[in-house]
Amino acid sequence: MRNFLTLILCLVYAGAVAQIRLVPKAVLDSIANPRAVTSALVVGQSMVEFGRIAEADRVEQSVEIKNVGREPIAYRTTTSCRCLTATSGVIRGGESGRLTLSFAGKGFPGPFSHRVLVYVANQSYPTAVLSVKGYVVADSDRTGDYPYTCGALLIRQRGVKIESNTTERIACMNGSGRAVTVTKDSLLSAANIEVYTEPRTLQTGQQGDLVITLRGQKRENVKLYVEGQYAPSKREIIIE
Repeated sequence: MRNFLTLILCLVYAGAVAQIRLVPKAVLDSIANPRAVTSALVVGQSMVEFGRIAEADRVEQSVEIKNVGREPIAYRTTTSCRCLTATSGVIRGGESGRLTLSFAGKGFPGPFSHRVLVYVANQSYPTAVLSVKGYVVADSDRTGDYPYTCGALLIRQRGVKIESNTTERIACMNGSGRAVTVTKDSLLSAANIEVYTEPRTLQTGQQGDLVITLRGQKRENVKLYVEGQYAPSKREIIIE
Protein backbone atom coordinates (compact mmCIF):
# COMPACT_ATOMS: atom_id res chain seq x y z
CA MET A 1 0.00 0.00 0.00
CA ARG A 2 2.85 2.39 0.86
CA ASN A 3 4.48 1.83 -2.55
CA PHE A 4 1.14 2.41 -4.25
CA LEU A 5 0.66 5.79 -2.48
CA THR A 6 4.20 6.78 -3.39
CA LEU A 7 3.48 6.00 -7.05
CA ILE A 8 0.29 8.10 -6.98
CA LEU A 9 2.14 11.08 -5.46
CA CYS A 10 4.85 10.84 -8.10
CA LEU A 11 2.27 10.83 -10.89
CA VAL A 12 0.48 13.86 -9.42
CA TYR A 13 3.78 15.74 -9.06
CA ALA A 14 4.79 14.89 -12.62
CA GLY A 15 1.43 16.14 -13.92
CA ALA A 16 1.77 19.40 -12.02
CA VAL A 17 5.29 19.96 -13.32
CA ALA A 18 4.13 19.27 -16.85
CA GLN A 19 1.59 22.12 -16.56
CA ILE A 20 4.21 24.66 -15.42
CA ARG A 21 5.48 26.73 -18.35
CA LEU A 22 9.02 27.81 -17.72
CA VAL A 23 10.00 31.14 -19.26
CA PRO A 24 13.24 30.67 -21.22
CA LYS A 25 16.21 32.66 -19.93
CA ALA A 26 16.61 34.24 -23.37
CA VAL A 27 13.11 35.73 -23.09
CA LEU A 28 13.79 37.11 -19.61
CA ASP A 29 17.07 38.62 -20.81
CA SER A 30 15.33 40.25 -23.78
CA ILE A 31 12.89 41.98 -21.42
CA ALA A 32 15.60 43.19 -19.04
CA ASN A 33 18.01 44.10 -21.84
CA PRO A 34 16.17 44.87 -25.08
CA ARG A 35 18.09 43.84 -28.20
CA ALA A 36 19.00 46.79 -30.40
CA VAL A 37 19.36 46.60 -34.17
CA THR A 38 21.72 48.58 -36.39
CA SER A 39 20.36 51.41 -38.51
CA ALA A 40 21.50 54.67 -40.07
CA LEU A 41 20.00 56.56 -37.13
CA VAL A 42 22.66 57.17 -34.47
CA VAL A 43 21.83 58.41 -30.97
CA GLY A 44 24.65 60.41 -29.44
CA GLN A 45 24.52 58.95 -25.90
CA SER A 46 23.05 56.03 -23.99
CA MET A 47 22.62 57.66 -20.55
CA VAL A 48 20.66 60.76 -19.51
CA GLU A 49 21.09 62.01 -15.93
CA PHE A 50 18.39 64.41 -14.69
CA GLY A 51 19.89 64.85 -11.22
CA ARG A 52 17.66 66.11 -8.39
CA ILE A 53 14.21 67.35 -9.42
CA ALA A 54 11.48 69.01 -7.37
CA GLU A 55 8.31 66.93 -7.44
CA ALA A 56 6.26 69.86 -8.74
CA ASP A 57 8.58 70.43 -11.69
CA ARG A 58 8.53 69.21 -15.28
CA VAL A 59 12.03 69.16 -16.73
CA GLU A 60 13.50 68.49 -20.16
CA GLN A 61 16.78 67.32 -21.61
CA SER A 62 17.74 66.48 -25.15
CA VAL A 63 20.27 64.27 -26.88
CA GLU A 64 21.67 64.52 -30.38
CA ILE A 65 20.51 62.10 -33.05
CA LYS A 66 21.96 61.88 -36.55
CA ASN A 67 20.97 60.19 -39.79
CA VAL A 68 24.23 58.92 -41.27
CA GLY A 69 22.44 57.55 -44.34
CA ARG A 70 21.15 59.25 -47.47
CA GLU A 71 17.42 58.65 -47.14
CA PRO A 72 15.06 60.28 -44.61
CA ILE A 73 14.41 58.21 -41.48
CA ALA A 74 11.20 58.30 -39.49
CA TYR A 75 11.64 57.27 -35.86
CA ARG A 76 9.32 56.70 -32.93
CA THR A 77 9.88 56.32 -29.19
CA THR A 78 8.37 54.48 -26.24
CA THR A 79 9.15 54.91 -22.54
CA SER A 80 8.96 52.65 -19.50
CA CYS A 81 6.91 55.14 -17.41
CA ARG A 82 4.06 57.55 -18.04
CA CYS A 83 6.09 60.15 -16.15
CA LEU A 84 8.58 60.23 -19.03
CA THR A 85 7.90 61.21 -22.64
CA ALA A 86 10.18 61.42 -25.68
CA THR A 87 9.72 63.07 -29.06
CA SER A 88 9.39 61.27 -32.39
CA GLY A 89 10.01 62.65 -35.86
CA VAL A 90 11.82 62.48 -39.19
CA ILE A 91 15.51 63.18 -39.88
CA ARG A 92 16.69 63.82 -43.43
CA GLY A 93 19.76 62.05 -44.78
CA GLY A 94 23.05 63.41 -43.46
CA GLU A 95 21.36 65.74 -40.96
CA SER A 96 21.24 65.88 -37.17
CA GLY A 97 18.43 66.67 -34.76
CA ARG A 98 17.51 66.61 -31.08
CA LEU A 99 15.57 63.91 -29.24
CA THR A 100 13.83 65.70 -26.35
CA LEU A 101 13.00 63.90 -23.10
CA SER A 102 10.43 65.37 -20.72
CA PHE A 103 10.02 64.14 -17.15
CA ALA A 104 7.21 65.05 -14.70
CA GLY A 105 7.99 64.10 -11.11
CA LYS A 106 4.53 64.63 -9.56
CA GLY A 107 3.53 61.47 -7.71
CA PHE A 108 6.93 59.79 -8.18
CA PRO A 109 9.10 60.85 -5.20
CA GLY A 110 12.48 59.19 -4.69
CA PRO A 111 15.06 57.74 -7.08
CA PHE A 112 13.98 56.74 -10.58
CA SER A 113 15.48 54.72 -13.41
CA HIS A 114 13.61 54.44 -16.72
CA ARG A 115 14.26 53.64 -20.36
CA VAL A 116 13.54 55.23 -23.69
CA LEU A 117 13.44 52.90 -26.70
CA VAL A 118 14.00 54.45 -30.13
CA TYR A 119 12.55 52.59 -33.14
CA VAL A 120 13.11 53.18 -36.84
CA ALA A 121 10.08 52.86 -39.12
CA ASN A 122 8.23 49.61 -38.37
CA GLN A 123 11.10 47.66 -36.84
CA SER A 124 10.20 45.30 -34.00
CA TYR A 125 13.45 45.94 -32.13
CA PRO A 126 14.80 49.35 -31.05
CA THR A 127 17.76 50.93 -32.75
CA ALA A 128 18.81 52.57 -29.45
CA VAL A 129 18.04 52.23 -25.74
CA LEU A 130 18.48 55.26 -23.50
CA SER A 131 18.78 54.92 -19.70
CA VAL A 132 17.25 57.84 -17.78
CA LYS A 133 18.04 58.35 -14.09
CA GLY A 134 17.54 60.92 -11.39
CA TYR A 135 15.97 61.69 -8.03
CA VAL A 136 12.62 63.38 -7.31
CA VAL A 137 12.60 65.47 -4.13
CA ALA A 138 9.19 65.01 -2.50
CA ASP A 139 6.97 68.03 -1.88
CA SER A 140 6.47 68.84 1.79
CA ASP A 141 2.74 69.42 1.19
CA ARG A 142 1.12 66.05 0.39
CA THR A 143 -2.52 67.11 0.77
CA GLY A 144 -3.01 67.08 -3.01
CA ASP A 145 -2.57 63.30 -2.95
CA TYR A 146 -5.74 62.92 -0.84
CA PRO A 147 -8.75 64.48 -2.60
CA TYR A 148 -11.46 63.22 -0.19
CA THR A 149 -12.22 63.89 3.47
CA CYS A 150 -13.53 61.54 6.14
CA GLY A 151 -13.84 63.28 9.47
CA ALA A 152 -10.38 64.55 10.40
CA LEU A 153 -8.74 62.38 7.75
CA LEU A 154 -7.84 63.12 4.16
CA ILE A 155 -8.21 59.94 2.10
CA ARG A 156 -7.14 58.88 -1.38
CA GLN A 157 -10.48 57.30 -2.30
CA ARG A 158 -14.00 57.55 -0.96
CA GLY A 159 -14.68 53.83 -0.64
CA VAL A 160 -13.52 50.25 -1.11
CA LYS A 161 -14.82 47.05 -2.58
CA ILE A 162 -14.62 44.44 0.15
CA GLU A 163 -15.65 40.78 0.36
CA SER A 164 -16.45 38.47 3.26
CA ASN A 165 -13.61 37.96 5.75
CA THR A 166 -11.21 40.32 3.99
CA THR A 167 -9.19 43.42 4.80
CA GLU A 168 -8.72 46.43 2.51
CA ARG A 169 -6.68 49.61 2.89
CA ILE A 170 -7.08 53.24 1.89
CA ALA A 171 -4.10 55.60 1.96
CA CYS A 172 -4.85 58.47 4.33
CA MET A 173 -3.39 61.54 6.00
CA ASN A 174 -4.25 63.44 9.16
CA GLY A 175 -5.53 66.75 7.85
CA SER A 176 -6.44 68.22 11.24
CA GLY A 177 -4.41 70.24 13.72
CA ARG A 178 -4.32 67.50 16.37
CA ALA A 179 -3.37 63.85 16.74
CA VAL A 180 -6.12 61.45 15.58
CA THR A 181 -6.97 57.89 16.62
CA VAL A 182 -9.67 56.48 14.34
CA THR A 183 -12.55 54.31 15.56
CA LYS A 184 -15.87 53.46 13.99
CA ASP A 185 -19.24 54.95 14.91
CA SER A 186 -20.85 51.85 16.45
CA LEU A 187 -24.38 53.26 16.24
CA LEU A 188 -24.26 53.84 12.48
CA SER A 189 -21.80 51.15 11.31
CA ALA A 190 -22.33 47.44 10.70
CA ALA A 191 -21.43 45.28 13.71
CA ASN A 192 -19.07 43.02 11.74
CA ILE A 193 -16.89 45.74 10.25
CA GLU A 194 -13.79 47.22 11.87
CA VAL A 195 -11.61 50.22 11.10
CA TYR A 196 -8.36 51.66 12.42
CA THR A 197 -5.26 53.38 11.05
CA GLU A 198 -1.66 52.24 10.76
CA PRO A 199 -0.04 53.76 12.69
CA ARG A 200 -2.86 53.67 15.24
CA THR A 201 -2.44 57.36 16.07
CA LEU A 202 -1.70 59.82 13.27
CA GLN A 203 0.01 63.07 14.14
CA THR A 204 -0.83 66.27 12.26
CA GLY A 205 0.21 65.89 8.62
CA GLN A 206 1.24 62.25 9.10
CA GLN A 207 0.39 59.73 6.39
CA GLY A 208 -0.72 56.15 6.90
CA ASP A 209 -3.31 53.54 5.94
CA LEU A 210 -6.95 53.32 6.88
CA VAL A 211 -7.41 49.58 7.51
CA ILE A 212 -10.91 48.17 6.99
CA THR A 213 -11.81 44.57 7.90
CA LEU A 214 -15.10 42.76 7.33
CA ARG A 215 -15.58 39.85 9.70
CA GLY A 216 -17.82 37.01 8.55
CA GLN A 217 -20.20 37.11 5.62
CA LYS A 218 -20.89 40.24 3.67
CA ARG A 219 -24.51 41.36 3.67
CA GLU A 220 -26.29 44.02 1.66
CA ASN A 221 -25.99 47.64 2.69
CA VAL A 222 -22.86 47.31 4.81
CA LYS A 223 -22.25 50.72 6.36
CA LEU A 224 -19.10 52.20 7.86
CA TYR A 225 -18.86 55.58 9.56
CA VAL A 226 -15.84 56.98 11.35
CA GLU A 227 -16.46 58.33 14.86
CA GLY A 228 -16.43 62.13 15.08
CA GLN A 229 -18.37 65.39 15.35
CA TYR A 230 -18.89 65.88 11.61
CA ALA A 231 -22.17 65.10 9.85
CA PRO A 232 -22.53 61.36 9.02
CA SER A 233 -22.23 62.04 5.29
CA LYS A 234 -18.76 63.50 5.93
CA ARG A 235 -17.67 60.48 7.98
CA GLU A 236 -18.80 57.65 5.69
CA ILE A 237 -16.55 55.15 3.96
CA ILE A 238 -18.52 53.68 1.07
CA ILE A 239 -18.47 49.88 1.07
CA GLU A 240 -19.18 48.22 -2.27
